[in-house]
Amino acid sequence: MFKENITDNTYQHLDISGKNEVKNFKDGIKYQSDSTIIKMILKKEEGNIVLFAFDKEQGLIEHSASSDAFIFIIEGGIVFTISGENYKLIEGDTLTLPANIPHSLFALKPTKMLLIVITR
Repeated sequence: MFKENITDNTYQHLDISGKNEVKNFKDGIKYQSDSTIIKMILKKEEGNIVLFAFDKEQGLIEHSASSDAFIFIIEGGIVFTISGENYKLIEGDTLTLPANIPHSLFALKPTKMLLIVITR
């Protein structure tokens, strides 16, 4: 079993106000030993784009979200549990997740993930 290890200092922010920039998501977030790093790429009323870097055996405990989400595995591998059913996702895989569905995830190895949340 894993310990969800997210603290306030693991959040990284990217200032995108008024800028046109090319970004490489794979290089845009770094792993931290025994931690989960979260980097907000875009935060708008209509939705968010967030990068995650999970060290091996890190993850997120079961929760649900009030909005639909799209997940893209940039590198690594995770087990995503949705309503008690496990899905193994590897680099290049995507997952659409409807709102209000209980889910959790566990990193099998260091994993970078892109999350896109649509709030309206």
